Amino acid sequence: MKKYLLLFGSALVLAACGSPSDVEVSEEASSTAAASSEAASAVSEEVSAPGKRSNPVAVGQSATWDVIYSDAESNRIDGVITASISNVVRGEEAYNQLIAANPYNEPAPEGFEWVIFDLKATLDEGSADDPFNTVNLSITPVASDGSEVAQPFYATFETGTDFGFKDLYQGGTDEGKKGLIVPVGDETLVEITDWNTSVFFKLN
Repeated sequence: MKKYLLLFGSALVLAACGSPSDVEVSEEASSTAAASSEAASAVSEEVSAPGKRSNPVAVGQSATWDVIYSDAESNRIDGVITASISNVVRGEEAYNQLIAANPYNEPAPEGFEWVIFDLKATLDEGSADDPFNTVNLSITPVASDGSEVAQPFYATFETGTDFGFKDLYQGGTDEGKKGLIVPVGDETLVEITDWNTSVFFKLN
């Protein structure tokens, strides 16, 4: 835990002096999405960069961006992460899955619902000797009105099936489930950040 706190603190310091990196989105979109992209190219100067809140990454697509982390001596390590969200389930179906995984999961408060999705993150570039731990990826729901959605409690899944708290060396992948509470029917986005770069993903 001391090591992870050190990494977290170092990342915050590095984030303060670094500028956000470009985000690359995969070409694995549907023909409809591709057509929409071509139409939008005519007004590309009015469209924000991929992964921004106004231009989030679609479900099933992946985004790649630079991350910064540290070794045990607080030496900076530059890495590259590719992440994607898939298999999104909301509402009653999501809560039923949570109860099946762990009967102690709480129901969402009135006006809110559970959303469950698979999150995959791969450290494409990084250290072969010093790990990037996925605890350094903050995963936050942001409602359509721009406000962060508070989480009164968190989803728990069957052991080994959830995302996070895994060491990744170069080429390593963390893949598992995440559960969040969001407003019913809202087009809430998920912000994933390493405290240097933030990337927004759609949930529908």
